Amino acid sequence: MGTTYHIRYIGKGSTDKSPIFKEEVDKRLQSINQSMSTYIPTSELSVFNKSRSLEWQVISAELLKVVKHALVVGEKSHGAFDPTIGPLVNLWGFGPKGKREVPSKESIHNALKNVGLDKIELDYKKLLWKKMTKDVYVDLSALAKGFGVDEVANILEEQGILNYMVEIGGEVKTMGSKGSKPWIIAIESPGLEKEAGPYQRLLELKTHSLATSGNYRNFFKQGDTHYSHTIDFKTGKPVSHTLASVSVADSASCMNADAWATALMSMGVEKGFKVAEQLKIAAYFIYKLDSSSEFVIKQTTEFTKLNL
Repeated sequence: MGTTYHIRYIGKGSTDKSPIFKEEVDKRLQSINQSMSTYIPTSELSVFNKSRSLEWQVISAELLKVVKHALVVGEKSHGAFDPTIGPLVNLWGFGPKGKREVPSKESIHNALKNVGLDKIELDYKKLLWKKMTKDVYVDLSALAKGFGVDEVANILEEQGILNYMVEIGGEVKTMGSKGSKPWIIAIESPGLEKEAGPYQRLLELKTHSLATSGNYRNFFKQGDTHYSHTIDFKTGKPVSHTLASVSVADSASCMNADAWATALMSMGVEKGFKVAEQLKIAAYFIYKLDSSSEFVIKQTTEFTKLNL
């Protein structure tokens, strides 16, 4: 996944099972990579992306689960989240290949022809999927880390460990507590302002997942313009709003939190906040009122209810 992971847990007894867990966790994460990575040429997803066939192809139950969830979030977000955004991600240089530079209008127009929730079909019963155009490119990076967090958490729970913290590349899931204290998870301050310090908010996460999507790390600058890695599926260009980051808390699934953080980030603060309120998503927005102002925050009713 091109990142790091951290696990903290309190075991049931005095026996240290860390080496055993690490081996099992590494094996599980490698398996997920081999299924969903766009950086591994031989992964299941890469093989599908390279294929130009419009016929049904076999898909593993694991990959089907993640793609299905991506499409569900895509529908609920009215396309703001789209797993077929890959051609545009690659075009702007944020994928496995390509140079980070502003592409031509013609290139963007051509890439948009292969982007859309209707560009892939799934057969849930037969474990099959297919492309509707030959150049469809599926990218699951916006929820695969969250799925990985859920899977590692499952490994711990299967061993009877109910007090843990699992983090992969900034996406986090906690259970129980750290001894007599709660797990403390930070939401980073995008601008690192002096009054805010490196953290915008410290949360007593309790039993939740937390995922954050932001525009302040992964971007490139050309001329006087910053270009975000978050692509607007309608225009084919990086989003240009003043929303810096969105953090989503979810009591059930880190994969769901991961996907919705990206979807809301793509929408911008006004539309994103409205959708989050309508769908009762616990979301925390950090944004600017205009390009020259300081960062301000806004949290949904559900996020406030969590009392974190």
